[in-house]
Amino acid sequence: MGQGVDTKEKILQTALSAFSRHGYEGARMEKIATEIGINKASLYFHFSGKEEIFRVLFRRVVEKYEVELERIFSNTENLPIKERLLQICRDYLTYHYQNPEMDFWNLVYYLPPELMKSEILEATNKSKNDLIKGLSEILAQGIHSKVIQELPLEPMAMSLYYLLTCISLSTEILDQKTYLSGMASCFEIYWNGIKADLVD
Repeated sequence: MGQGVDTKEKILQTALSAFSRHGYEGARMEKIATEIGINKASLYFHFSGKEEIFRVLFRRVVEKYEVELERIFSNTENLPIKERLLQICRDYLTYHYQNPEMDFWNLVYYLPPELMKSEILEATNKSKNDLIKGLSEILAQGIHSKVIQELPLEPMAMSLYYLLTCISLSTEILDQKTYLSGMASCFEIYWNGIKADLVD
């Protein structure tokens, strides 16, 4: 039983890498089997096919991401507004950088396979809305405490969301220090645009 579980997990991890590199259409069951050291027929003992493997991986990545997003927001609750937003950005991007699952996430977010497009868009839109909602709540607190200007909440939250998502696409080309340093510089410009006049 243990060996079967190990094989199933190896299939998922190898498929995750294949989907991340080649997309859904480009990933080949034969290559996944060869890389693990089993024959193609053995894959079908554990999964009905490529679509099931993809769905299992997608659900796993989404669930893990949702737990992490909740942790990121809850761990910063006691920080001042600016420091909280900056720490959320750091933690969010560090998670992207350190988790290879997020390469898979980015690919399916921007290039979802047609047969699962509606399901994927529903899940990714929910994750987007959850992040924007969390950022909006913090920005609203900042307006209430007069550290942020009374600007429309949604554009402020969306601006920070797109700053994060664009930088998160750089994990393959930047080292982590440069990646986070670039974010901090962008965040400072963002903050200077929304902070109240008398706030540093």
